[in-house]
Amino acid sequence: MSVSSHVASCSDAQVMDEYSSKSFRLLAMAVGTIPNAAGLDFAMMTQQQVEACAVHMQLLSLVVLTNNVRSDSKDTIAHLQDR
Repeated sequence: MSVSSHVASCSDAQVMDEYSSKSFRLLAMAVGTIPNAAGLDFAMMTQQQVEACAVHMQLLSLVVLTNNVRSDSKDTIAHLQDR
């Protein structure tokens, strides 16, 4: 099944859950409106707080990345654990 046909048959959350459960890295871009944004101090807010203020969020893009394990990773992890 191609990614595009799979995405068309699932919700955004289902697609993200499926890829993340298979250890893919996901980068999502969304757009939304934040009412009264001028009165908010975004520098003092967490990402979750900012997202909670947003209304009508729409997923624009989802990038799926692989994180292949390098051949020397096992030795590096063992070395770090021995410290």
